[in-house]
Amino acid sequence: MTGKKAVSPGSEVKKVLLIDDEIESLREIIRFFENNNWKVSTAIDEKEAILELERVDPSLVLLDLVLEKESGFEVLTQIKKMHPETRVIILSKYFDYELVKQAMKAGAIGFVQKGESNRLPSAFRSFLRGQPLEKSLQQRQ
Repeated sequence: MTGKKAVSPGSEVKKVLLIDDEIESLREIIRFFENNNWKVSTAIDEKEAILELERVDPSLVLLDLVLEKESGFEVLTQIKKMHPETRVIILSKYFDYELVKQAMKAGAIGFVQKGESNRLPSAFRSFLRGQPLEKSLQQRQ
C-alpha cells in the first residue's frame, strides 16, 4: 500500500480515474482535468476499475453510483478495501441525499451532480484547493 497521495497544484503527476458506464457524458469533466495537467483514465465497470486502479494508482477517483453491471457502492467498497487512502468523489445524474450520506459513510469524500455542468469546474477547483465538497451537500438539505 502507498501513503496518502497529495492532490495539490505542486504535485508532480496527478492522476484521476473516472468510473462510469457512460464515459461519453463525462467529456467536460475529462477536458477540465486534462486542461489542469491531470492524467485521466476511465473504466466502465468494477472489473475495469480495479485493473485501472492497480495500473494507474490514481490520487482521485470519480465514481458514478449507477453502473450498468453493478452498484457503484460495490465499486466504492472494493476501492476503499484495496486502497483506503484513495480519494473518491461520487458523480451522479440524480441527487438522493440518503444515498450520498451512505456513500460518504462508505468512504467517499464528496458528491457532484453531473447535470450541473456549469458548477463542475468550480466544484473540482474547490476540491483541488482542499475545500470539502460536503458543503454543497449541506446546503441541499
